[in-house]
Amino acid sequence: MKETLLFAREIVKRFRTTGAIAPSGGALARAMARRVGTPGPDDVILELGPGTGVFTRELVKQFPNNKVIAVEVNDAFAANVEKTAPTATVVRGCASKLAEHLATLGIDPARVLAVVSGLPLLSLPKDLGRAILDSITSVLAPGRKYVQFTYSAKAWKQFAIPGFEPEPQERVWWNVPPAVVMSFVRKAGS
Repeated sequence: MKETLLFAREIVKRFRTTGAIAPSGGALARAMARRVGTPGPDDVILELGPGTGVFTRELVKQFPNNKVIAVEVNDAFAANVEKTAPTATVVRGCASKLAEHLATLGIDPARVLAVVSGLPLLSLPKDLGRAILDSITSVLAPGRKYVQFTYSAKAWKQFAIPGFEPEPQERVWWNVPPAVVMSFVRKAGS
């Protein structure tokens, strides 16, 4: 209940960057985590826009031996994730600066297994959305994944992601509202 109230307060303050009418649920978090793949011992999972932390907690649960880094621009959400997922590393900052965030943490981008995004790319200004996609591209090596959810897969097609191959989508009906999980694999030579 506390997280629902936190979410409601933040959506009123910052609808455009919150971008949803309700916090994501457990079914969506599990679907997102399934798309990450099988990590090696030194692999890092990078999460963008953790919000109330439901994805963060699922990533930490599914990958307890790997570093999970959550990048959040909203201080209230970041503070909540620090409390509810204490083993995750929370970075307060913009997702358009991923290489800088990793450098500050002393992490080689080659260690990033996947970028898992809860960012509302459809509601962000187009130039910021493009900067975030470019940032994701800059930290993912070939064969690594970018996982995104959306409430409108059709509208999301406006974002071309050069250098990535889409995988089959998965609809998560048990989320309010129902969501679509999309994953993309970074192509070699791109």
